[in-house]
Amino acid sequence: MPIDNSRDKDDIMKMMQGFPPAANHQVLLANWREPDIARWSFNHLRQLLPTAPMHPASSPTALATARQNLDDLSFLDARGDRQQLGAFLAASQSDCFAVMKDGKLVYDWFGGFGAPDRQHIVFSITKSMASLLAGVLVGAGVIDVQRQITDYLPELGHSAYAGATMRHLLDMQIASGFREDYLDTDGVFMAYRRASAWNPIEEGDRNDGLRDFLTKMPVSDAAHGTRHHYCSPHSDVLGWVIERSGGASFAELFSRHILAPCGAVHEAYISLDTFGAPRVSGGLCITIHDLLRIGQMVCDGGCFAGQQIVPQSWIDDIYHQHDNHIWLQQQDGQGPRLFVNGNYRSQWYRPDQNRQIACAIGIHGQWLWIDRAAGLVVVKMASNGTVVDTDTDRTFLKCIDAITKSLIL
Repeated sequence: MPIDNSRDKDDIMKMMQGFPPAANHQVLLANWREPDIARWSFNHLRQLLPTAPMHPASSPTALATARQNLDDLSFLDARGDRQQLGAFLAASQSDCFAVMKDGKLVYDWFGGFGAPDRQHIVFSITKSMASLLAGVLVGAGVIDVQRQITDYLPELGHSAYAGATMRHLLDMQIASGFREDYLDTDGVFMAYRRASAWNPIEEGDRNDGLRDFLTKMPVSDAAHGTRHHYCSPHSDVLGWVIERSGGASFAELFSRHILAPCGAVHEAYISLDTFGAPRVSGGLCITIHDLLRIGQMVCDGGCFAGQQIVPQSWIDDIYHQHDNHIWLQQQDGQGPRLFVNGNYRSQWYRPDQNRQIACAIGIHGQWLWIDRAAGLVVVKMASNGTVVDTDTDRTFLKCIDAITKSLIL
C-alpha cells in the first residue's frame, strides 16, 4: 500500500506557496520524488527541471462524452476487502483518473493537484509513447528493427549495446550490468539519475550528461535476446536513435507525428538533461485527456479521426506477439512481478496473451490500460509515495476488471 502521508491534505496543498515558500514546503531537485512532496512536483515538473515543449493540435479534437458516475463502483481489492472506486483512488494518492469506452469519455476523477489542464509526469509510460514514434519511423523506412543499434549510434560500440539489435532494445532483451534499483543512493542507478539531471550532482563531481552515461553502459557475460532485463536507459537509447534517424528533436518529432495528429488540446513536455538530451525513459508530462486520446488511437489500431497515425502493423504486432518464454526469464531470476501469462513487446506490457490488452506502466502509480476487445481505455496518474507498490497495482487490476464488467453489461 502507499506510504502513509505524514502531512495532512491542507499542509500538502501549501507546497511552493509564498515568496519564498516556507522551508518545509520547498520542493527541490534533492527531494521532489519524496512522499507528500511528490503530490506537488509530479504536477509541476517544468518548474524544477529543464524541459522541451511538445505542441498540441492547431485544431484540437473535442472528446465525445457519455458520462457515468463510477465513484461508488464496488469491487474486491487484492486482499479480498470491499472497495469503492472513488475511495480507492483517494487512498492510492491518485491525482487523475479517466475512462473511455468506445471512444467516449465515461468518467474522470481528480485529486491532489491533479486537473484537466495540468500536465502530470507519467514516468515509464514515456517508454511506450516512444515506441509509437518508433513505429512511425519504422513504417517510413527510417528505422529497421533488425539492424544493430550501433548502425545508428556508433558511439555505443564499446558499451553493452554492442552486438544488440533494435528489436532487442525495444523488447528489453539486452544483456547489461545495469541494475534498475529505484532505492539506490550511490550506485549505477543514482549515477544514471544524476546524468539525467533528476538528482543534484555531488560536490566535486562532474556531469557529462545522459548520453555520455549511455556510452559507458556496463556489459554482461550473458547473451542478448535470452532474458528480459528491464533497464530504463535502453529507452533513452531508443530516443537517441529516433532523434538521429528522424533528423529532429524527440519533442518535435513526437509533436509532429503523435501528439498533434491525435487532436491534443494542451502542450506536453519532456524533461532534458543539462545538455538537452530528453529523458525518454520517463520524463513525459502530459494532461490526462490528451493521454486518453493517444490511448484511443492505439485502441483503434493506430488510427485517429480517420487518419492512420501509427502503422496498424506496428500496433498489431504489439497485441499479437505471443511468445512469453523470454519474458519469464527475468534477469533478476525472480520472475515477473505481474502478468505471469503476459509478455513485453516494443516497450508495452501484454498482461495476458489470451486477451487483446496492452498497457503502459510508470512508477509511483501511473497506468495506461488499453483493452481493444472491450473498447476500453483507462488512465491513472498518481503520486504514490511508494515507488513500486505491488499491492496497489494488483488492486488496480481488480478495479479494471470491475470497470470493464460494469461498462460491458
